[in-house]
Amino acid sequence: MIPVSLVLPIISTFPSNNFFCCMKKKIGVIGLGNPLRRDDGIGLVLLKYLQENKKKLSKTIEFIDGGTSGMNLLHLLGNYDIVLILDAVDFKGTPGEIKKFTVEQIKNQKIQFFLSTHEPDILTVFSLLKELDKAPTQLLIFGIQPKDISYRIGLSKEVHQVLPILQKKILKEIQSITE
Repeated sequence: MIPVSLVLPIISTFPSNNFFCCMKKKIGVIGLGNPLRRDDGIGLVLLKYLQENKKKLSKTIEFIDGGTSGMNLLHLLGNYDIVLILDAVDFKGTPGEIKKFTVEQIKNQKIQFFLSTHEPDILTVFSLLKELDKAPTQLLIFGIQPKDISYRIGLSKEVHQVLPILQKKILKEIQSITE
């Protein structure tokens, strides 16, 4: 057993005498979507880009392919302090347009998320996490307006054309959040 007299001088050397101030937050970036439904797979395309450019991002980030998880997200989201979700979101914008949403904004706007055609939406999952006291401290959704979510492989022409712009925007957003 270590005597308290030895531990206290060490702890007091941390800024603000607060040991926990120096701990890095665990960040999860989760790409969602179904690559067999055209633009619904955009979250996974962007996730792959971020993974390929992870040297430009914080080392505290974990990248997760959430596919069409729905309720399986319940187990993933609770593992992180900050969660950033990449997904196709129909917010009635221009195809390929990207918007950042908080859970509160989604509740107020009644936005439809394409997590899966068979699974509950992100609001249901987040509500359950809050009830279980496992919700992340911050949850942001980066929604990309789809043009076409029919059953077919590959992004629509409209979304594919703006893909390089989306990739740069999402990289810059995540860098600013995690710095």
